[in-house]
Amino acid sequence: MDTNNSSLTDLLVRRMAYLNQRQAVLAENVANASTPKYKARDLAPFTFGDAMKQAGVGMSVTNAHHIIPASMAGVNAKTVKAETFETLPSGNSVDVEQQMMEVSRTAIDYQKIASIYKKIGGLLKIALKGSAN
Repeated sequence: MDTNNSSLTDLLVRRMAYLNQRQAVLAENVANASTPKYKARDLAPFTFGDAMKQAGVGMSVTNAHHIIPASMAGVNAKTVKAETFETLPSGNSVDVEQQMMEVSRTAIDYQKIASIYKKIGGLLKIALKGSAN
């Protein structure tokens, strides 16, 4: 039984990959907080509808040596202009406090999803072993 391909675990893995990618974008924003004319960015939201479209039947990698198409390489490579409340005279729109709150929120979301993934793995182990009685 291949538990790695279940749609629920696949959805959780996609969500964790999205959150990882979002952390990288937010870190880039913080790193460029003093760069003139830098505009804060964020990822387009991870929606349930998009996840269901991605989970549909389509191409899949059946061998580790296959080339992964660009459409399958990233969860959500689309970055969008982040909502900001102020722009500095230098043209920089990064609000470090706001970015750090988003970093914290993203980390908490990641921890929740990772915990769910771990619980599912534990339940599958129990189911595959059967009862101890």
